[in-house]
Amino acid sequence: MPQPARTDMSLPMPGIQVCVSQDKPLKATDRDMTESDGTKKILLIDDDLLMRKSATKLLKDLGYDVVSAGNGREGMEKYRRERPDLMLLDLRMPVMDGFEVLAELGTDLEKFPVIIVSGAGGINDALKTLQLGASDYLVKPILDVSVLEHAINRALERIDLIRENKRYQHYLEEEIKKRTEELHHSQKMEAIGTLAGGIAHDFNNILAIINGYAQMAQAELPAESQPSQDLDKVLQAANRATELVRQILTFSRQDDHESKPVYIQFILKEILKLLKASFPATIVIRDWVDAECPPVLADPGRIHQVLMNLCTNARYAMRESGGELTVSLSHLQSLPSGYRPRDGGRNIAGYLLLRVKDTGHGIDRDNLDRVFEPFFTTKPLSEGTGLGLSVVHGIVKSLGGDIWVSSEKGKGADFQIILPALTEEAAATLPPTGPLPRGEEQILVIDDESELVAWLKRCLHELGYQVTAHSDSRAALEAFQAAPDSFDLIITDMTMPGLTGKELAREILALRPKMPVIMCTGFSENLDRKQALALGIREYIMKPVVRRELAEIVRKVLDHG
Repeated sequence: MPQPARTDMSLPMPGIQVCVSQDKPLKATDRDMTESDGTKKILLIDDDLLMRKSATKLLKDLGYDVVSAGNGREGMEKYRRERPDLMLLDLRMPVMDGFEVLAELGTDLEKFPVIIVSGAGGINDALKTLQLGASDYLVKPILDVSVLEHAINRALERIDLIRENKRYQHYLEEEIKKRTEELHHSQKMEAIGTLAGGIAHDFNNILAIINGYAQMAQAELPAESQPSQDLDKVLQAANRATELVRQILTFSRQDDHESKPVYIQFILKEILKLLKASFPATIVIRDWVDAECPPVLADPGRIHQVLMNLCTNARYAMRESGGELTVSLSHLQSLPSGYRPRDGGRNIAGYLLLRVKDTGHGIDRDNLDRVFEPFFTTKPLSEGTGLGLSVVHGIVKSLGGDIWVSSEKGKGADFQIILPALTEEAAATLPPTGPLPRGEEQILVIDDESELVAWLKRCLHELGYQVTAHSDSRAALEAFQAAPDSFDLIITDMTMPGLTGKELAREILALRPKMPVIMCTGFSENLDRKQALALGIREYIMKPVVRRELAEIVRKVLDHG
């Protein structure tokens, strides 16, 4: 393009290169530009044929692919068709000039670099093009090739940085969204758990009374009598209610269990044997179990509960059309991506991955985030309480593990559990048998539920003990202070008006540091087994307590002073 004579001294003189950079941050758009590992492609738009030819040769010598156009309209057509990485644009052209090209590019300029190369403009044109979105402004003739090469490299690097920032920003936004949802879910589960725990405390007190008096009434009747059989039904119903309360406490992770090294593969073997005998022939059970898996620190009953809940749900999902249930257990040396178990500082030996996968009806996407919520169920009211998966979630979290589920409607569900593995040897325990242990010692019993106090007093009296009972904790403390050497054992509730069990135990132990104390509670978020033992309390048991458990714990504490 011929260069006009210049008389305005404010305009750049021939041979002088002007470079003005755009410093304002650019906002990415949804239009993705071509990124290739190969040669970058440059679109050259200039109405001067000689200029196009010489610039094309120069750019190819620098290692670029070049597409050229003689005016803005032709250039825009090639821009859309060729998808170049950068544009070198003249300003003064027929049909469509450089300003019009910049205006038509519009928001594409936010991630597509355009360098203006013009010999017919001044500082005002340079500022205007930069305001329209150009990346740089060079003045013809460009006498030093390195100036052009530097401008191109800088523009391409800047766009690459913008794209990388956009990807990182998207990643951060998704991560913040994910973490926020997890936090809200955790807070929701914690709130529901606290509420459930409080309700469980009241239920346990009621169940302890029903259970206790039903047992004593049945003990007075012949085993074959109708009243005794009726009481059997009462006790069965009470036991089901007790189990339901324990599930609620398990979900809220506020129940107490004795943890020890457990080999899941052995429990799994027994469960699979049971499942294969009880599942219909339309459901095929496959298992892939690593027999060399190390143990986990857990209560065996809770592991059994997790497996049974997941497998029972799988059976329900395949009850109509059948399918395949696959249960697998493997030992991992490192943690899979996406899992965040809580190791609790234990010396772990890798992780165990437990998977329960079915080919049933699957879970709706809308319900997938709610499957671990308590009382949420898609089953009819008569077929489910909505506690099964929330109990599984609570157990896994309490064991320092993590649980994840993937599912699509009509394509089954895949539950994956990660648990930290231990190196300790597992120890076997045998259930107690034989007659109830008895004694003659003096026991002080405190509980704010008068009916429960009456049952405890009667039960202990039938075992031979001398019992002083109070439903007022302050009155009980006064009785102890009046004759601290008259009692051999204290049994107290935790949650009481006036003095709590924790406060009462502290007062008693201040007077007699070696006084045996048993804490008996339905629920407490302020004192767990570990805290109770650290306080000097000898035993910590959960209501409702059956006669054998009470008799054995009382005798154990008394015998060990």
